[in-house]
Amino acid sequence: MSITQVTTWTGTPGGMELLEAAAKESAPIHESLGAKNPRLMRGMGFNTAAYYVLEFDSMEAYGSFCDALLQHEWWDVTAAALAETYPDLKMSSQDVFYDGLTRK
Repeated sequence: MSITQVTTWTGTPGGMELLEAAAKESAPIHESLGAKNPRLMRGMGFNTAAYYVLEFDSMEAYGSFCDALLQHEWWDVTAAALAETYPDLKMSSQDVFYDGLTRK
């Protein structure tokens, strides 16, 4: 079963620029921990929201990723950076979805 994690970010135009730079640095780390196909989805035109999307082959793979991420130095560095960028950049939500078309 395919699993997709979507993190919703909101912020100022400057905050969105910071997010794009951070996502480019974070994507290879997330892949090394088991995530697939990282993407930062942005709307056309003036948009103050972005969606960082990661995919996993199974719920077990997603769980392993979460465990590994919390133990990685990236986690502490990112948490500190987010505190510094608030309120220009905010993690508004994080949702996990399964693909209902491929669910058995």
